[in-house]
Amino acid sequence: AEEVFDSLVNLQQLHLYQNQLSALPTGVFDNLTQLSILNMHTNQLKSVPRGAFD
Repeated sequence: AEEVFDSLVNLQQLHLYQNQLSALPTGVFDNLTQLSILNMHTNQLKSVPRGAFD
């Protein structure tokens, strides 16, 4: 599932709020080079992997 966003290279906004996410796979956002807005409030995340937004 880490590749779920890989083909969306032109995606500029991603709204993942209120989804009860508890973890983010390493590299999940790697191909989203045009992403300028990421909305993830109201999830269960305790930490974000190092390099998640590099």
